[in-house]
Amino acid sequence: MNKIKTAALITAAFVSAGAGAAEVYKTENASLSVYGRVKAEVLNGYGYQKISAKTDREDHPGFSLTSRLGVSGESKVNDFFSVFGNVIYDLNSEDGIDADDRLKIRFGYVGVRFGEYGELTAGHQLNAAYNALAHVDVFEHFGVAGNGASLDTYGVGAAVRQDGIIKFQEDNLNGFSYAVSYRFRDHGDNTKDGIAASFGYETPIGLGFVAGYQYNKAIDDTPVYKVDENNGLLKLAGVTGDRTEAIFGAYYGTFDKPGFYAAASYDHTRLNSPNGLSDDETSGNTAAGFNGDGFDAVVSYTTPGGAFTIGADWGYFKNNWANSDRDDAVNQITGIALWHVTDQAYGIIEYVDNFGDGEHRTAHQDWLSIGAVYNF
Repeated sequence: MNKIKTAALITAAFVSAGAGAAEVYKTENASLSVYGRVKAEVLNGYGYQKISAKTDREDHPGFSLTSRLGVSGESKVNDFFSVFGNVIYDLNSEDGIDADDRLKIRFGYVGVRFGEYGELTAGHQLNAAYNALAHVDVFEHFGVAGNGASLDTYGVGAAVRQDGIIKFQEDNLNGFSYAVSYRFRDHGDNTKDGIAASFGYETPIGLGFVAGYQYNKAIDDTPVYKVDENNGLLKLAGVTGDRTEAIFGAYYGTFDKPGFYAAASYDHTRLNSPNGLSDDETSGNTAAGFNGDGFDAVVSYTTPGGAFTIGADWGYFKNNWANSDRDDAVNQITGIALWHVTDQAYGIIEYVDNFGDGEHRTAHQDWLSIGAVYNF
C-alpha cells in the first residue's frame, strides 16, 4: 500500500507536500517545502453560494479566485524516527468579507514519523474514521454527500476537519492499515471528547476495504424549545447530544490515474437522545436531531497517459426519523471532468444536480463550476 495513500486523492492533495512542492532547503537530516495552488472558476448562482463567504446570493458575481498556501518541514532525529510539521491555509479573494472568512486554516499539525511503523500527528486535521470515506471524497466541491456530516450542524461528522485531534496511523502492514484518533474538548462544536478508528485492507489486485467508527460525547445535551407562533405553545426546536457514526467503504484502483476507478461507502449516523427526551420526541419534523443511513458511489475513467479524467458520483442520505416527511435529505448526482494540461496545471468542470428535500435543501438545485488550477 502506498504511504498514506489517501493523501493522493484530489481533496487531500494538499495534506502533505505534493509533486509541485518547492524545496526551500534540504540537507541530509532536514527539509522545508512550500506548496499550494491558485484556482480561478466561474460558477452559477447556487454553485457560487456553496463556496462563497457571502450569504446573499444576489451579491455573488459568479467568479471566484481562491488559493491555498502550505509549508511542510521534517527533521530526522535518528534512523528510527523523525519529527515534522505541516500547515496549509485557504485564502479567499472576495471583497467585502470578514478577515475570518478571507484566511482560514485547512490543515495544521505536528507529528512524529516512526520510519515504516506509522506516524503520530496532533492538531487540526481529519479524524481516523475519515479513512473509510476518503476514497469517495475525490471531487472538488460537491461529492461525498451521503454521510452524517451532510446534516451535521456541529462539525463532528467524519468528513469534517476538526480541531484538537491526536491521531496515530499505520498503512505499511502487508496491505493492512489502521488508524485511531482522540478529539479533545471543543465548546464551539459541542464536543466534550471524541474517539474514532478505522481498519482497512488492500488486496494485491488493488481492491480495498475500509471500515470506520467514531463517537462524540456532547458537552450540552439539553433540548432547546421555542414558542410556536401559531398556537403560543412551546415546541421542540433543537436537539444536541452524543453522536455516533459507522462507515464501511470499498474501492478499486486509484482516482486520477490511468484506467478505471470505482469506490463506494455506506454510512450510518445516529444522534443519541439527549437528557429528558425519548426517541419519538427527537424524530419529528420540528426536531433538529437526526438518525439516518447514506451512501456514495463513484466511478471514473482516466485516459492512458493521464491527460483526461471523467467521473460521476451518486450521494444519497435517508432520514430515519419516525415521523419525518423529509425522506431524501440528500439525493444528488455529481459529474466531474479534468484536463491535465501539465503535471501542475489542469482544467476542471464539475456539476451537481440535487433532488433532496431535507431541511438544508429547500428546493431542487443544480450547481456548475468551470475552473482552471495551477499547483506549485
